[in-house]
Amino acid sequence: MKIPAADLKQEIARVNNNVNLSLFGTGLRKQRVTIVENKIIITADHKRVPALAALDQSDRMSSRLADVAILDEYKRRLKEEVIDQIGLPVVCVLKDYAPDYELAVTFILLKDALIKT
Repeated sequence: MKIPAADLKQEIARVNNNVNLSLFGTGLRKQRVTIVENKIIITADHKRVPALAALDQSDRMSSRLADVAILDEYKRRLKEEVIDQIGLPVVCVLKDYAPDYELAVTFILLKDALIKT
């Protein structure tokens, strides 16, 4: 990979934000991309979907099931877009979201190291 690390981080952030836009119709409040060898870690401040925030109050189990389904679709789309748009050799994408804090962490594992330490 010949892309400078700063440019690569910006490109990953752009792709991640676009996936968020495609699922929720809104972008991320802020995000930070960290690259360590063959690992990409994205921390992001998300706005909670209002319908799920309302459901959290009365039926957290149902909103949790919806969260899991949304996370699965998000991971599928992000993996596809990182491969297609940036050409990175993605092995898998992991993600979790804390609705009480509207924070998410995404972990992308690559086949090969991008940055040697």
